[in-house]
Amino acid sequence: MNSYFASVEQQANPTLRGKPLGVCAYLHRRGCVIAASIEAKRLGMKVGMSVEEARLKVPSAVFVQNDPPKYRAVTSRVFSILHELTDCMEHYSIDEAFLDLTGWYRDSAEAAWVLCQARQRIKNEVGDWLRCSIGIAPTRFLAKTASDLEKPNGLVIINQENLDQILARLELEDVCGIGPRIKKRLVRLGIHTLLELKRYPVGNLMRAFGKSGYYLWCKVNGLEVESVTSSDSAPAPKSVGHSYCVPDRVNKEGNVLATLVRLTERAGRRLRALDLLAASVYVSVGFRGADYGLPRGPFWSPGAGEGGTLYTLLDEPASDSFSLVGAAAELLRELWHGECVNFLAVTLTNLAAPSGQRRLSNVGANNHSPLPWDPCFERKRQASQAADFIRDRYGDEAIVFGNMLGLGDEAPDRIGFRKVEGVDVQRSL
Repeated sequence: MNSYFASVEQQANPTLRGKPLGVCAYLHRRGCVIAASIEAKRLGMKVGMSVEEARLKVPSAVFVQNDPPKYRAVTSRVFSILHELTDCMEHYSIDEAFLDLTGWYRDSAEAAWVLCQARQRIKNEVGDWLRCSIGIAPTRFLAKTASDLEKPNGLVIINQENLDQILARLELEDVCGIGPRIKKRLVRLGIHTLLELKRYPVGNLMRAFGKSGYYLWCKVNGLEVESVTSSDSAPAPKSVGHSYCVPDRVNKEGNVLATLVRLTERAGRRLRALDLLAASVYVSVGFRGADYGLPRGPFWSPGAGEGGTLYTLLDEPASDSFSLVGAAAELLRELWHGECVNFLAVTLTNLAAPSGQRRLSNVGANNHSPLPWDPCFERKRQASQAADFIRDRYGDEAIVFGNMLGLGDEAPDRIGFRKVEGVDVQRSL
């Protein structure tokens, strides 16, 4: 998808169409532009600019704050259309997907015809202001390269006949996987273009880069080294977490704990959506100013900035909001003693799928539970699932922990281009 977040905003608000538009993480002058419309890019606005820099570059630009639920909803509809074309599709990011069309279509010409039809369906059924580029090639790497060559709404086919011609017109950093550091190492070897890289002896590349040198050579030579991985078989994440750069107003209004609760609750909701349990909870806190002499217990480790990180092991792996929020709040009490906070993060690790076994009650003289399993644990799990259902239907703020009342829009929902949590895809295959 081209200029995705900005295009979705223009689709939703026709008054923004045809205007230079920047979508920002925050509307503060130091907020970051995370997406620029096609019109804004033509005038020089780039992703990563601060709002202040973007205004100076494009004085006529309009800026809006990002709206993650809106983008996830549109992505769900787009992906649902693409899933009708093949049984192997990888949700690469919120605005990009790889489709393995092997065996479904006879050649690249038929594949191009089908994909153009899908693009027209996106325009007709999802939004007429949305644009997408299509890249077709024998390998995943070359298909990605082809999709970047003509924007917006481009269609490029790469095969062995035109591969050299296309590589000759590209710079080293024009393809995915080659950044400034790798470029410097390649230049030291006398490689200045992708075509030179293609023709370079693979043995020399392996001596310089090791195994990654072989993969790099294979990619530019059209040899498959990474196949499309169906999202159904994608590995489970190793951790789930959220972080937030805390503004001064959170400290002044006494909302540090409430902000951490919101971050933890959001991480727990993602954990439950993945049907996983966490055995460990990490909390990181950054402070402004001098070192405040943090308590350095057995689980203390240096954190980002002037602060620290603590973690705790749960008695039993859990995903319910009450267990996770309770653990995170206790860690915050050990780390924070009223200092001015500028960073908060919570991370849930040691993830595993539920075993399906009921949790037994604590055995002891004071245990008067009439049930052989722990009813409290079951009630917390059911209450958390009920809260998720309410939020899915009525919005994230429909039901919250009491200390989050009045928190406002602190630690708002954020979305990354490589994140597809919350994208609900309807499949017809």
